[in-house]
Amino acid sequence: MELLMQGVVLMVIGMATVFAFLVLLIIAMNSSSAFFSKFAHLFPEEEVKAAPAGGTDPTAEIAVALAAIRAKRG
Repeated sequence: MELLMQGVVLMVIGMATVFAFLVLLIIAMNSSSAFFSKFAHLFPEEEVKAAPAGGTDPTAEIAVALAAIRAKRG
């Protein structure tokens, strides 16, 4: 019976440790989110230029796919 109680105590200590770590992780993530949203103007994002929608050649895409397969297989 004593061994069972030691196992239960060890389980409770382990679960409490994991719970405390997860709480600290959530606090750290929320504080870093608040920090970066406050100073977001200091970190501008680069604009991504989109490719033209109708200007792609389907045969060129097929050729690229086949070349990638051939390079992967050796």
